[in-house]
Amino acid sequence: MESVPPHPKPKWELEQYLTPSYIASTIVWTAYVRGEIENKRVADLGCGTGRFCLGISALGGHCTCVDIDRDSLEVAKSTLRTIDAEAEFVEADCNSFNGRFDTVIQNPPFGNAVRGIDLNFLRKALEIANTVYSIHKSNPKSREIIIREANSKGFKVETIELAFPLLAYYPWHREKVHKILVDIYSFRKVS
Repeated sequence: MESVPPHPKPKWELEQYLTPSYIASTIVWTAYVRGEIENKRVADLGCGTGRFCLGISALGGHCTCVDIDRDSLEVAKSTLRTIDAEAEFVEADCNSFNGRFDTVIQNPPFGNAVRGIDLNFLRKALEIANTVYSIHKSNPKSREIIIREANSKGFKVETIELAFPLLAYYPWHREKVHKILVDIYSFRKVS
């Protein structure tokens, strides 16, 4: 997963960052061990350049990469072709995307450029899958909103808080690495 290139033309308004490979691989491996990847239909909403989908495909899942940014999708296609991955690529806004999946794994925008966009991604993920892994900026108010949203739709929630290293990605970034706290959520539909 480390070999997946960054966004070719990162767009601030889309909050495009590359998910650190150790975080992406931990999430994908956890889902795999829990039986939520192999021979399953898995979607990555806001897939970027395909880091999650590379891991999903390598572990026997059928991945659907969804992103509004054509440049990033082209990189994802190219990257996943190198391993003959079984994947689909959909250029769409997450709100207009539909389908039914076993699992969604995503790192949505945090809502710095467009407030609440992370909740749009989460709502769509909870609508189209029974299992969802999602990364969100950590703060008590957001956590409360996210858990309430998931519970109202019949999902059980697990959360892990960790430091997420953001590399200097845009010209105005001054620090080589800026760490922010994130919550990694695991949502499972209660039957």
